[in-house]
Amino acid sequence: MLDKFKALSWYLQLIVLVAIGALLYLAVWYSVTSGTRTEIQALEDQVAQKTSQNETARVATQRINEFRSVYASKTQEYDELKVLLPEQREITNVLQGLQDTASESRLVMMRFNPREDTSKDGVMAKPVEVEVDSNFANLRVFYEKMAKLQRIVSISDFKLTSLPAQSGNRTLHSRFLLTAYYASPEDLSPKPAAPQKPGAPNAQPNGQPNPQQPAPQQPAK
Repeated sequence: MLDKFKALSWYLQLIVLVAIGALLYLAVWYSVTSGTRTEIQALEDQVAQKTSQNETARVATQRINEFRSVYASKTQEYDELKVLLPEQREITNVLQGLQDTASESRLVMMRFNPREDTSKDGVMAKPVEVEVDSNFANLRVFYEKMAKLQRIVSISDFKLTSLPAQSGNRTLHSRFLLTAYYASPEDLSPKPAAPQKPGAPNAQPNGQPNPQQPAPQQPAK
């Protein structure tokens, strides 16, 4: 065999040697590095999986931050609206404040008669029939104070007549309907959860059946 190899021309000997070297390299590559290549592929798969999980976590964190920002904004908006629209238990204090404002404006209160509460578009209203004696300057001061109130108050059905017997602070008789608005108790209380259908098993928040709920028995055949 060796004599035959020596009898070949030099370029054929080179081709044979290269072929033998390639076969030896491939044998060593498959036998020795196959385990290492498997481990490297597994590590690359883990890296890709962790990268995907990190991206999902980043998006979730970003959405949580957005929800927190929206929640803070809505909370601030609610606090601002709460000042304008008091709760039902505060309406008595609001009405007392309106009477105090009338006294500070030097109006002579002749009538202050609250009516029954009304509701429209989810907002409760407390109308009050008001009659006062005053002069034009003091009445204007009172209306200016009403316009600057933080509470939502409206004045309607305005009527103005001259008094027969007039004095410095009593030249006009005014009648109007003063309405103070407040939030309904239903809007302030949390909404109750919808009742489950009869026979439906209790469910946990994640949609899984409650483990404390006994499994339904199969009818005997």
